Amino acid sequence: MWLRHTGCRMAACLCQGWQLSLLPTILLSLRSPPSAPEPVTSQDAALLAGVSEDILCFSRSFEDLTCFWDEEETTTGMCHFYYWYSRDVPTECVVSTWHHGAGRKRHVCVFPSQDVRLFTQLHLHVLDATTNHTKYWRELSVDAVGLIAPPVNITARWAGAAGQLCVSWQPPLVDFPNFFLYEVQCCPASSPGMPGSTTLNPSGQHAGDPSIQSTVSTHTPGAGAVSPGLGQRLVQTNTWVVLRDLQPGMRYHIQVRSKPDGTSMDGVWGPWSQAVAAETPHSSGDIGLCCSTPDLRHVRCEWSWDPAEPHSSHQLFYRPPPSGAGTREDAWQQCEEVSRGAQGTHACTFQPKAGSAISILVNVTRTHMLPTLSYFKEPFWLHQAVLTDAPQFMQATVSQGRLSLQWLPPLELLAEQLDYQIRYAMENSHDWKQPCLQLGSAPQVLQVPRAARKEVLDLRPGTRYHAQVRAQPSGPWYQGSWSAWSEPVVVDAVADAGWLIPSVTVVPLLLSAVLLGLRCTFPSLYSNVKQKLWPPVPDLHRALGSFLQESSKHGQASAFDKQPPEEAILPCLLEVLPGPRRETGPPPEHAGGRLSSTDIANQSYLLMSGWEPRGATTAPTPP
Repeated sequence: MWLRHTGCRMAACLCQGWQLSLLPTILLSLRSPPSAPEPVTSQDAALLAGVSEDILCFSRSFEDLTCFWDEEETTTGMCHFYYWYSRDVPTECVVSTWHHGAGRKRHVCVFPSQDVRLFTQLHLHVLDATTNHTKYWRELSVDAVGLIAPPVNITARWAGAAGQLCVSWQPPLVDFPNFFLYEVQCCPASSPGMPGSTTLNPSGQHAGDPSIQSTVSTHTPGAGAVSPGLGQRLVQTNTWVVLRDLQPGMRYHIQVRSKPDGTSMDGVWGPWSQAVAAETPHSSGDIGLCCSTPDLRHVRCEWSWDPAEPHSSHQLFYRPPPSGAGTREDAWQQCEEVSRGAQGTHACTFQPKAGSAISILVNVTRTHMLPTLSYFKEPFWLHQAVLTDAPQFMQATVSQGRLSLQWLPPLELLAEQLDYQIRYAMENSHDWKQPCLQLGSAPQVLQVPRAARKEVLDLRPGTRYHAQVRAQPSGPWYQGSWSAWSEPVVVDAVADAGWLIPSVTVVPLLLSAVLLGLRCTFPSLYSNVKQKLWPPVPDLHRALGSFLQESSKHGQASAFDKQPPEEAILPCLLEVLPGPRRETGPPPEHAGGRLSSTDIANQSYLLMSGWEPRGATTAPTPP
């Protein structure tokens, strides 16, 4: 009823002064200044397309208000736009008409700033001037129709960790800093030549720009949904965000937009900001960056670069990784001792801060105005990146076909947490052998027991070997990579004599078996072989008969000429055995007469009776 009374009152006002206002209204409705900016852009209309109202309104700063409605170009007749707050008199707004393609026109009302009030109900009515009927109407509050501009001063930089970028910005409205939600969109650049590329330096700044400002690109990616494989979209209330899980070595375009949080203010998502480009550092594996410590104090990093670019400049920076968001980061420190080796290798040694992890960043500046490339290595701890020197052999001995090796640990502090491997090869052979233990079908390397300092290997006798050893920390605290192989030790595996004993026993048996087979099968051949192997023994009776006779005669003659002294006891080659003593009678003679000298020579023992040594006392005859 109140609404009908209000319509009648507005109709009466219109009837009283339509003659005076008809001409200005017609002129204002038809004018479209070509130089004035359009108060409602196509982007604004697209952002409000989801609002189901005939009259669309928005406020960019909560200190302004713009309302509009669209009609077909063929629509005829005039309309009047009235607005009023509760208990106020209706006010007519001067409406401007803008023509668009596809046969449509847009009627726009821009409210005076003094007529914009927050947290108060606002009534809108569009009346047909011909019929004096309400054509469109709406009730709203200015604080609920926010269409806020994007945030300002957007910056993007590397977050100091792999695959992360830190994006920060400032609120779009200074008077309302804590009343907005922000949506961040991160998409990979479509091509390497896309403008807005940035390079990283250790301070988080972009090359040549100490203010840490990202290069702004005019490229504007679409505001539609982004698939997880192409980018990220995050909504939050903070004015900074860390984008994670990004691809290394890739350039990204980042955009931010804002919206009232719906608590005190409300509205729709505003337009996306211009794209800010930032690049994540490449992976350290692209240049083979490897860092290790040989003594738990110093760190040595090595990497490779294309030898075809010998004039490239290399810089290595290190620092502890950030401890968390919002904490103060340590400054990057530059390694001063960068050396260049053969085949494009580079190395640098430094002493980091004790008791913290280490992050590594390598910047490579190329010639021909190419951008600087950055390579980042994940944070690591010294006790997890140990690469010791090679162990040193103390002793290498061979006994009974077994090689005994003893060595010194490369670092005594790690002696109890070191594993070892041994390899050996025959001389002039590059086929290094590693002791292995067959487990099923797959050979497993047999590790030397942890903390051992010696090992015994079985070798092939009669061969010269080269042996080497290497170490790896793999304990509960200290870990690392295999060291280089030690200097080879050369040993000779002498042939063992133990095999001669069975051979001496087996060979005669085999020879006897062969001879027996010849005797049974070929008697004549056996006789010839026997003559060759065992010739007959000469007859001693014939060979020495005359010699013994002459010796006997010469001995008898000399016995009468010279008597040996009694005190001298001459050795005798014959053992004299006393026999039973007889009273009378000459000694018995041989049946054939006197024993010949040859017979005497062939006797081992002579039994002589009736003879006693001089000076001997005759023993009494037993009864």
